[in-house]
Amino acid sequence: MRRSVFLSLLLLLLLLPFIRAISASPIEDVCENVQDSYVDKEYCIRTLKSDLRSSKADAKGLGVIAAELTIAKATVIRSHIKELLKNASNSYDRRRAEAALLIFSNVIPSLRWSADSIASKFYASAGAVLFVALDAASACVGVVELGDAADDYVNLTLLAQAITLHLR
Repeated sequence: MRRSVFLSLLLLLLLLPFIRAISASPIEDVCENVQDSYVDKEYCIRTLKSDLRSSKADAKGLGVIAAELTIAKATVIRSHIKELLKNASNSYDRRRAEAALLIFSNVIPSLRWSADSIASKFYASAGAVLFVALDAASACVGVVELGDAADDYVNLTLLAQAITLHLR
């Protein structure tokens, strides 16, 4: 009897890593693999789980979701900049808002293209465009006030880029 219990425990210990690998969700797997890319694992999990589609998504789908979350944040920033432009009290502030609006108006179609490229498995191209898209927020620093939205945008873009690099 003792021998069979011992063998059962030994077998369980040997199989435990395989059981964990099988039971790990795609979100946890992806976030485990991207945490070395300037992305915190907990941030990754929390962000991806915030989108209801993530519960049924594979790694590629999570990449698309991350890119689409980035698009959503960029769209919020563009709306904020439009409001700044509308309320600009002088030509200097107006020109600064116009510059920032131009940057974010151009980055949104690029981000959409990246999301479509991830969905089509063109990961290298999507990753390159996401790398360039990172500069949109930093280009606006000192031009217009974006507040926490700029940091949120950068973090989302880094997440989308890290997942895309993981998919290659």
